[in-house]
Amino acid sequence: MKTNDIVINKIINWLVAEDKSYEWLAEQLGVSKALVGFMLKGDCTLKSERIEQFARIMGITTKELVHTDAIIEDQLTVNLLGELSNRRSKRELDSLLFAINDYLGLKEQVK
Repeated sequence: MKTNDIVINKIINWLVAEDKSYEWLAEQLGVSKALVGFMLKGDCTLKSERIEQFARIMGITTKELVHTDAIIEDQLTVNLLGELSNRRSKRELDSLLFAINDYLGLKEQVK
């Protein structure tokens, strides 16, 4: 996976986790919402200065932002579409993530 893709994925995941919008991010960066959308679609290569800005906003180091996490052999990826519109949907997602992590923990214990 390219560094640009790693950074974009981490930014998008962070925005979702922090319940932040592209508009909020655009205000923090001092750019238009359209430019943020363009950058996070991967239509351009992010310059190092921009990556540093993203890291600062996210409260992490640039190294943490560009570093790829270790790849697990039996990695499972789940893509969810849409948005969490209320507290119940957020609780349901948290419950699902807990169940997945619980399953993975039990799977490790069985090995």
